[in-house]
Amino acid sequence: MVACHLVTMKCIILAGGFATRLWPLTENKAKPLLHLKDRPMISHIVDRLPEGTDIIVSTNAVFEKEFLEWKKSYASRPIEIFVEDSASDNFKKGALGATAYVIGQKRINEDLMLIAGDNYFGFDLQKFISAYKGNPLLAAYDIKDLTEARKFGVVIKREGKVIGFQEKPENPASTLVSTGCYIFPAKNLADIVEYAKLKKDNLGGIFEYLLTSGETIDVFAFDEPWYDIGSFNAYLMATKTLVGQDVIEKEGVKKEGKNKLSGVFLGENVTVRDCVLENTVILKNSVIENCVLRDCVIDENCHLTNLDLSHKMVRAGSRIGK
Repeated sequence: MVACHLVTMKCIILAGGFATRLWPLTENKAKPLLHLKDRPMISHIVDRLPEGTDIIVSTNAVFEKEFLEWKKSYASRPIEIFVEDSASDNFKKGALGATAYVIGQKRINEDLMLIAGDNYFGFDLQKFISAYKGNPLLAAYDIKDLTEARKFGVVIKREGKVIGFQEKPENPASTLVSTGCYIFPAKNLADIVEYAKLKKDNLGGIFEYLLTSGETIDVFAFDEPWYDIGSFNAYLMATKTLVGQDVIEKEGVKKEGKNKLSGVFLGENVTVRDCVLENTVILKNSVIENCVLRDCVIDENCHLTNLDLSHKMVRAGSRIGK
């Protein structure tokens, strides 16, 4: 946990997306609650925020119960689960629209930290907060590949200031990308609300908008690992990096017979019998017998027998065997 520190800004963690590209894992689960290394993805963010930070988790009615259950593990921290009025992907507000909605409904009028809850940030969020000098601040990572940069908001900077911003450009002017971690001064919250009326899902576009208004935007550049968990490949890569060759076991795990395990997470009450498992996540109450699994994610309450699988996601409750 981060040491206690007085924080006067609000923090919104965006967690309302339906993550259809990660189905079936996210068919009935919010993406920020997917397991990453040894705990839910969103917990990596909360655990890096200073104690005392006033946190609002913005989600939708479909995932409300899950987030309320997750919140119980943070009984001593000021976390509010704020529920949007969208019940499906067709009616979602979009990232910027959701932010504007929270600002309006909660009447936020102080500095605001905004974090995309489906990202993993390896840097110290206290250092990020300390870098805030009263201008809009964004965290940026050098992805070192122009083709990859097309997928993100591209930052053009000089002497620590943003001099240009391109939202998912065809021809990126830089490999430095915005990472879904921002601080906005109170004076710019009205800009967020106004721009969201035009582009509700263009979170990065707010910086283009602010630049045209003559705002000075600061950059916090970092080298620590960062993952935008937007796809199964990204989820696997993040897991491989964070778990390494380790085997992480939760309470009640049973390993029987001869097993060869490397880079594996085993959730509560998982049973593994006579298996070869590599870079694989197995969630709680699953039984895996005589299987070879590589680069797989097995959801809760599955029973797999005599299978050889690679690069697969298995839906919760599946019973598959040969």
